[in-house]
Amino acid sequence: MGTISKRVSKYLIARQQRAARLKAFGEAFDAGILERAPLGETEHNGEVWKLAAETAAHLSGDVDQDREAIRSLLEASLKDQKQFERRLEAGELDSFKQDEEYGDRETVDTSDKSAGDAAGHSDTATDVGGGSEPSANLTSKEDGSKSGKGTPATMSPAKLAALRDQVLSIIAGFAPVLKVPEVAAALLLARAIERDGHAVDRLLSIMKSRKSIVALQVPVRDFERHFGHLLEDGLLMPFYVSLETIAEGPSLVGRYKPLADSKRRKSFSCFSGALLKRYSDDDELRSIISKRVLTAFKPLIICDECNRPLPERLSAVADIAITGSGIDCSLIADVLAICHDIPIGRSWFLMKELGFEPQHLGIDDLAIAIRPGRSLTRIISVLATLEAENRATAEAKAEEEGEGSPGSLMKRSEARKREKYNGCFDIIQPVKETGGVATGNGNCAQRSGKPPSGRDRLFVERLAGYGDARQWALDLKTDLEAYNDKEVEWSDLSSRLLLSGPPGTGKTTFAKALCNTLQVPLIATSVARWLETSHLGDVLAAMNTVFEQAKESAPCILFIDELDNIGSRGSGDRAYDDYWASIVNRMLELLDGAAKTEGVIVIGATNRPDKIDPAILRSGRLEKHIVVPSPDTDALVQIIAHHLGSDLEVVLESTEVGGPIGRTKSPAALAELRNTTVDNRNARPRENSAGVLANG
Repeated sequence: MGTISKRVSKYLIARQQRAARLKAFGEAFDAGILERAPLGETEHNGEVWKLAAETAAHLSGDVDQDREAIRSLLEASLKDQKQFERRLEAGELDSFKQDEEYGDRETVDTSDKSAGDAAGHSDTATDVGGGSEPSANLTSKEDGSKSGKGTPATMSPAKLAALRDQVLSIIAGFAPVLKVPEVAAALLLARAIERDGHAVDRLLSIMKSRKSIVALQVPVRDFERHFGHLLEDGLLMPFYVSLETIAEGPSLVGRYKPLADSKRRKSFSCFSGALLKRYSDDDELRSIISKRVLTAFKPLIICDECNRPLPERLSAVADIAITGSGIDCSLIADVLAICHDIPIGRSWFLMKELGFEPQHLGIDDLAIAIRPGRSLTRIISVLATLEAENRATAEAKAEEEGEGSPGSLMKRSEARKREKYNGCFDIIQPVKETGGVATGNGNCAQRSGKPPSGRDRLFVERLAGYGDARQWALDLKTDLEAYNDKEVEWSDLSSRLLLSGPPGTGKTTFAKALCNTLQVPLIATSVARWLETSHLGDVLAAMNTVFEQAKESAPCILFIDELDNIGSRGSGDRAYDDYWASIVNRMLELLDGAAKTEGVIVIGATNRPDKIDPAILRSGRLEKHIVVPSPDTDALVQIIAHHLGSDLEVVLESTEVGGPIGRTKSPAALAELRNTTVDNRNARPRENSAGVLANG
């Protein structure tokens, strides 16, 4: 940030901080803590904030005790105000009842109480020392009664002044946090002015003219609206502004009529980028400039947030044209520091390590992500997701404008996103006894006309050795039939499962068999496929796409392999822990969303369940955990029989009892193996407790 940008930013942020303090003073006035009096004949000349006598009599002078006392008064006042507003909305009060309940107390909107800031009014009281000033600022009760230690009537002027300053400082500490959109708009404006080294001096000179014309172009979505609010709220200039559009249409903030309230405002004309789209025809623009702009008798603000040059005729008529840039990591770090006291170095380091490079974020995107109570990792994670979505939308829009093809922009954007991330999952259709198997990447699954072989006809009923997993699947089949018959709710089903066990115990095979048993599609993915894209925004977008596909394919099974690759938050066992924490957080959100989506069965698989974040295994997520053991000898026999398929009979008949195999298998054992194979094909498997199908 350059010197000019720092100066302008400091000034603009200071105005916002002052407005926040005045709002806190107004709330203290409502609570009876402060009093106020105009400096001149009217309130527009400024105000003096005084300490109410009744409050001063109960303050001890100790900072901590007085802070808690003032906090209690402010909270009680806010509670009473909300209760009054609820009763008013409910129709329990009318104008007469208001006077009866609240006496002669004047009800003034909080925003009006901070009106003094924009007009240059003081946000602190004037000096109270000397003469009879204390009696004017701090008076005892009308009946002459006194309470507490050191009542106003007995305190010296110096102590009264010190107490008032202390109370004002405490109240200023309760000022609301600066708003992210206002801070971001101010910083963007300061950076735009920085690009022209002499812009500040020229602006000050131009704005003295009654017919000044200023063109401002900052290619950031939502800038026009928030810039207009800064003008109207008196956060840019030392006065409030009323914006009136110079042509038919809305003003910068979207209003069709100038703002009118009790504040003293200067009237400005404005011309927004939205109007530029309406009057893109050269003849219409010529007419507006000649009939409206050149004949204007008040200052004109031309503001545009589109990433394209202003029309030459409009730029030529402006006294000064200021062009800004988009939102980058540096601006995000500044907003985080100003609004939430997050060190700039920490924000910058995390974004750099995660490879986060924003180019398509808007001001409202910052407001969505930067919320109170959120960690820095969570904020950057949300911003990365919004950046990926905005980029996809921008690419689709550019393609649409380039090709001139019709259609919905959002649909084209979604199609491009799906095309980009369709390699992150496979869609496997269920196999029927007489049908084929359909498999493919993303949305490109195709059904094969070839009858499935024995090894492809996997059904849970034919699996042996899966123990609790097999029983869970059979129970789910029964419950799913009841759900389809509207006999039970989806929330009553056990539809979340984590399978763990050594490699080769058939976890993936189990998912394919469950797909055939339930006759629903299988969305197969893995954490490794998500991480192929490397950059955080793309990883999160890939995860979103997989879960969106599962939602659209419901009822279906979502199978997530290698779940341990996500890891656990705060484990410290690998570099870039913030990167992995963002992925875990998104996984938790997606699992919660999938739990609320009827028809999506989620199965996770891992070889190392101890490496998975405990939050993923909590209730409502992958709460059911079943361990698949390694196959025993009987199970291995059935595995061989399964993979041999129709070749089993040939192998058995060609085997001589005296041969190598015969030494381990007697004729009776070979006969038993034949019977086992026939039973397996007829869905009557031999019961045992070992894993059956390997290489899952």
